[in-house]
Amino acid sequence: MKGLDLCREYYSSVIKPIIDEHISFIGEKYASALIGWGSDVLGNDDEISTDHEWGPRCIIFLPEGLKQYKDRMYEILNTRIPSTFMGYPTHFIVDKESMGVRKLSSDRSGNVHIDITTCKDYFQANLGVLVPQNEIEWLSIPENHLREVTGGEVFFDGMGKLTKLRKFYGGYYPDDVWKYRLAYAWQSLGWDIDLIGLCCDRGDVLSSRYCLNETIFRIIRLAFLLNRRYAPSYPKWIHREFYKLPSIAKEIGTNLENIYIEKDIKIAMKKITQICRFLIEYQNRIKKLPSLKIRQNPYCRGYMDIDFQYIAEQTYRTIYGELKSIPIYGALDQWITNEDFLLDANKMKSLSAIYKYD
Repeated sequence: MKGLDLCREYYSSVIKPIIDEHISFIGEKYASALIGWGSDVLGNDDEISTDHEWGPRCIIFLPEGLKQYKDRMYEILNTRIPSTFMGYPTHFIVDKESMGVRKLSSDRSGNVHIDITTCKDYFQANLGVLVPQNEIEWLSIPENHLREVTGGEVFFDGMGKLTKLRKFYGGYYPDDVWKYRLAYAWQSLGWDIDLIGLCCDRGDVLSSRYCLNETIFRIIRLAFLLNRRYAPSYPKWIHREFYKLPSIAKEIGTNLENIYIEKDIKIAMKKITQICRFLIEYQNRIKKLPSLKIRQNPYCRGYMDIDFQYIAEQTYRTIYGELKSIPIYGALDQWITNEDFLLDANKMKSLSAIYKYD
């Protein structure tokens, strides 16, 4: 059974009746959902996923005026929810030996997996902001969190605020933010791509394969941007989320997979070149983006003749808002690789001062 289906039924059959009968003082001024982190939110869960943080669970959102009832609500739910639901335990225990993750309790000990919060607290914790007030604030929001807060499902929303926020973020980045991220993606694609063949000819296998892997990663990120879809940061979900893209994935996916196992780097480079030209042609069909011209890379060493910096600059020149004054630094999550920062929106936000320096 898929976790999202289980949690939807869990809310409808167990949580809602308890709220209606024993927590009626909040009326319908709340929302219930399964969003955020988790394979079940993305719909990628399987039998392997049930080892931790999987099972009957949900998040309840209260208005700011009722947040003082969080502890009382949790106590009532924790006491009144039956120990099992549809054959699954409803209580979880903290596995101290596995980084403190929660897993289903086998002996009815532990507590129910229900988080009670407000929209303001939840979005501030996950995005670093409730709603960005300018384009620069968008650059500090971790893309993986945007994927998470727009994933999953809202089971009930008596306030409408959660639904409104998800619709806002589900509309994707503002156009100039999108173009800015695209410009950086094209620019970074040119960093290692010409080195793949060069390192191979020198017999530097590790360097060559490293540059190849970096290039494939950047191509995948470009595919998400061109599809206007948020990308996950967790490598485990790159494959499944990539193949959910409505365009590009089916055209280049098999080639990308074959490149990983291709022993002949020169053949791999030919496929990489074909993919890059396909992506340029694809962008040229998007009305909101500039029609790109290809120019030979003046610093080419004979392995990749496309000037990706020129591609980036053409995209960047169509930006007319406040990001026009900022060089192509990219959004924070496009160049930060520290997972502790990628998972913590407020740590990311603390680095946004980079955009204030001229």
